[in-house]
Amino acid sequence: MAQIAKKKIKKTSPLVKIISTCLGVAVLAFSGYMLTKSVNELVTTAQLKQELNTVQSQLDTLKDEQTTLNEEKARLEDPTYVQNYARGTHLLSKSGEQVFILPKGE
Repeated sequence: MAQIAKKKIKKTSPLVKIISTCLGVAVLAFSGYMLTKSVNELVTTAQLKQELNTVQSQLDTLKDEQTTLNEEKARLEDPTYVQNYARGTHLLSKSGEQVFILPKGE
């Protein structure tokens, strides 16, 4: 006759089940918390990159404006340019000169 092997079933105590369930819930809660933090960090990183691009474009615009103003400053140090600028823009003239404004041709 063949002997039937009996499987031994280990019975776990209720305390072990409660502890393992609590540990499982704690691990899931911690994983959810870390996932939430990671998503928040990704969103913040994307917003900061967008802000950096905006500020970088503003910086480029201001550098172009600074270059233009430096060129204008250099021109304003030339007395001939200042004289021609004053005559053309503010209609100033030397004593004895007459200023004529001619209409622009089509």
